[in-house]
Amino acid sequence: MPLESIHNLAFKAAEAARCAGEQGKYWEMHDRLFENQKTLEPWATHAQAIGLDAGRFEQCMSGGKFVREIRRDMEEARKAGVTGTPAFFLGLTEPGSSRVRTLAALKGAKAFAEFKSEIERLLAQPAKAQAEPAEGQPSPAPLRSAPRVATATFDADIAGTLARVLATAPEGSPAWIAAQGSDARAVSRAEDLARIFRAAGWQVRTVTRSPISIKPGTYLFAREENPPPYVDTVRQALEQAGLSPTVANGYREYYAQRTRTERGYRGFPFAPEQTFLLVVGRLSPGTSE
Repeated sequence: MPLESIHNLAFKAAEAARCAGEQGKYWEMHDRLFENQKTLEPWATHAQAIGLDAGRFEQCMSGGKFVREIRRDMEEARKAGVTGTPAFFLGLTEPGSSRVRTLAALKGAKAFAEFKSEIERLLAQPAKAQAEPAEGQPSPAPLRSAPRVATATFDADIAGTLARVLATAPEGSPAWIAAQGSDARAVSRAEDLARIFRAAGWQVRTVTRSPISIKPGTYLFAREENPPPYVDTVRQALEQAGLSPTVANGYREYYAQRTRTERGYRGFPFAPEQTFLLVVGRLSPGTSE
């Protein structure tokens, strides 16, 4: 489960492991990367160390052979409630079937005693456990169906992924979106994002055409260090759609400090009720810096 918001090379590390697996050395690469987390690049060094065909490995990495597959696996993991590693699921096999019903999830590294206690609890009350969520686990919120949205700047798969994940947030959640006003393509993408948010049940407060020159990329600025949960839903939607957002919490204080210490600083002033801002960076080549 590559956590891109924590480690900017996590996804590439997942690619490296899969490309090594293509040559039968997935676990060798997996173990080596974990042992060398501070020196992940260049990837070819690790490939050579475990005896891979370097040319074949480089071709796999540069061609993004496993990108879509890894994204799909990440999406399935998040649907199951996985937000990090390690994560463990406990369940019971349904009578007359090989299907397993998940009854509890244990997130993070756990001691043996915690597994033992949870398993004994589930075995003692199997009927109740199957009918109710595990103790301490919230009941899953019903998912809204997000209709397909036709957009000019996203393909159907990306738009569908964004809408599907955004639809897991409480209906009526607020959204603020901005783009570089001098870049018509960036503005068009911001408007497409607004359409997707609305289709997923969000209340889009504004789409701002900013006079600020914004570097290429997608940015998610949260006002507080600990923003409302729906802000993290936005992050998850962007990551699952492959947009690799730059995420910054505590933006209000950052903005206040910069305006106090840097004359002429131009940032994004937040309205009093605003909790985050989703910014679309420059898309058109040649747009002024």
